[in-house]
Amino acid sequence: MTIINRQLLKKISEEFAKGNLEFFAAYFADDIKWNILGDTPIIGKEQVLEVSKMLQLESFPVITIKNVVAEGNFVVVESTGKATTKNGKPYNQTYCDVFHFYNGKLQEITTYLDTALSNEAIN
Repeated sequence: MTIINRQLLKKISEEFAKGNLEFFAAYFADDIKWNILGDTPIIGKEQVLEVSKMLQLESFPVITIKNVVAEGNFVVVESTGKATTKNGKPYNQTYCDVFHFYNGKLQEITTYLDTALSNEAIN
């Protein structure tokens, strides 16, 4: 299962970086939970998709995957993202996402990022 999850998550990350939310969403459990460090958890497929649109940015960040580590039903992706906010500020973020799969669907995502940068760039 680990190799499949690792390869699938790499493909999901690549498609997300292109803004292909339909591909991304096809692997969500209906009750997916997204924990973003410093924010209230987002629960439910539609709610996660809405936040994934990153409407405060001019476009989806250009994501560079640094490392992918998989063990059992968990995949950890370390990456960076570069974008510009709609108010013209740079949004160059570092991410560490922990993905939990169950029965081929993403059940939970936990995102660790620079929350001070997020708050400064978006506000």
